Amino acid sequence: MKKLAVLMPTYNCAKYLQESIDSILNQTFQDFDLYIYDDFSTDNSSQIILEYSDNRVFYIKNSKNLGIAKTLNLGLEKLLPHYEYIARMDADDWSFPERFQKQIHFLEQNSAAVLCGTQGFWLTDLSKLPTSGWQYPVDYNYVKLYLLFTASFGHSSLVLKSSFFIDNNLRYDETIKTCEDWDLWIKVSKKGEVYNLPDFMMKYRIVPTSNHRSSENKKIHLKERSIIISNYWKTFDINLSPEQIFEYYYDTDIKNIDFYCKLNILIDSFNKLFLNHVKELKSEDRKNLSYLLSRKIADFKKRSKVSKYNFKSWFILLTKVEFMSKTRLIKSQLN
Repeated sequence: MKKLAVLMPTYNCAKYLQESIDSILNQTFQDFDLYIYDDFSTDNSSQIILEYSDNRVFYIKNSKNLGIAKTLNLGLEKLLPHYEYIARMDADDWSFPERFQKQIHFLEQNSAAVLCGTQGFWLTDLSKLPTSGWQYPVDYNYVKLYLLFTASFGHSSLVLKSSFFIDNNLRYDETIKTCEDWDLWIKVSKKGEVYNLPDFMMKYRIVPTSNHRSSENKKIHLKERSIIISNYWKTFDINLSPEQIFEYYYDTDIKNIDFYCKLNILIDSFNKLFLNHVKELKSEDRKNLSYLLSRKIADFKKRSKVSKYNFKSWFILLTKVEFMSKTRLIKSQLN
């Protein structure tokens, strides 16, 4: 069995394709093959790819446009039986040279880990490099909770263990249009340990027309997110409907009916989540989670057009919140 296959889907991404491919071919870890799955591009992507003479590059073009989830599943079906690890890469992103070396080393040193991502910089211009960036959680026990609020991984930063995906028959859900990755990582986290490296090994390109950012997909994206998150809350024995998730997380036109009842439900859910899992978390992760929960409440209040100084909401917060000290709670709500 070979060591590593890199799975790169592309669709009309010729503008960025060479930069992305070069970042993979220039990795310090060289024992890999790169499979580029072209989802029936109509630009000059094929011309760019076929100019590469590197025998590690394989080009497959779909006979019609299938979408990202089905294209990725085609790649997994072909590659999982023949490679120990599968790495993801997007055709408009860029990997630092040590990425694969660090990820393969981590997975080989941590037998329980079945999937590993990295930190990355989110940029509109990849020639820029900020001195710091927003970070995903690292440790599995925090990642699995963080997945209740965000996808928790840069999709194209991942390396996964093939045997685990084969044994558990894990694939992308082809009925999901915009957040098939989030759904899959949740499924993986229920069965095995998932991690992020603390190292910044990626540059992610922010493209306004990308799958979930395009205007026509935005409503679909939030609806799909709400369903996925609602289902995942059930894993923690907490029932929040997709409609509740949408209102608590995303809705910008909240009807201010039964606000205090809704606030109580949200606090009760956060209390239960935190108290049931606090012992699993490292000290810094406990602190970060409690702050995240508090800010989610503050955001819900703001979108509900409730003043941050509203007396009744403060009374509920100060008497009911159990995941944070009153001093930290006050500070976090007023930020």
